[in-house]
Amino acid sequence: MKKKINTFVNIANLFAGAVSLFSGIIVWLILPSGQGFRGGRGDSDINLFLGLERYNWLDIHTISSLIFVGLIIVHLILHWYWIKNLPKIVKAGY
Repeated sequence: MKKKINTFVNIANLFAGAVSLFSGIIVWLILPSGQGFRGGRGDSDINLFLGLERYNWLDIHTISSLIFVGLIIVHLILHWYWIKNLPKIVKAGY
């Protein structure tokens, strides 16, 4: 059972991290703050990317990042026994 939970947490973490990375790049490079395309430095007035506005991408980024951090905490809890015993493992020379 613990292995199934660990697998689910790892896959969900990969997905949440990928969404966070993707949305962060969109907010940073494609829809930065300011007026117009690239903060008013471009010719185009692009306010949408894939049908979503900047504030929607910020919401996606925030939520996926919080889920990612929460899943990292769960991952650490699931592996706490290994983390706690790591000094013994290193000392034994594995």
